[in-house]
Amino acid sequence: MRHYEVVFLVHPDQSDQVPGMIDRYKALIERGNGKVHRLEDWGRRQLTFPVKKIHKAHFVLMNIEVSAETLEELSSAFRFNDAVLRNLIISRSEPVTEISKIYAEELRDQEKERERDRRREEELAARRGSGGDAERPPAEENAAAGAAR
Repeated sequence: MRHYEVVFLVHPDQSDQVPGMIDRYKALIERGNGKVHRLEDWGRRQLTFPVKKIHKAHFVLMNIEVSAETLEELSSAFRFNDAVLRNLIISRSEPVTEISKIYAEELRDQEKERERDRRREEELAARRGSGGDAERPPAEENAAAGAAR
């Protein structure tokens, strides 16, 4: 069995079907006694140039170890799936298991967003706990200010 790196782009309108597609392709690989060494769902990304008049696509990367027959079956599955815009299969000399730079960047961005959301929640909780007026919604504050005049 040989090692391959597979990248495929899915039409953005079918992004919700990507997990099912990944499961199908993994099952196909495992049915042929192959292994998936790395699987990364990079999500929707901007394309450098339009492909079939589409500017965004859902990217998926897999590093696999399969036989030639299973690889041909996988390639055929890509070819006959209309949701797959493009695919690239590269032969590798050994399995690649570490996280790719693109996926590491994606994970960093997700972590920054989670941290930002956590800070916002803490700030809101601090405002609510600090004073009586901070607990009122802005509409009630305006009404109270108008009644005081």
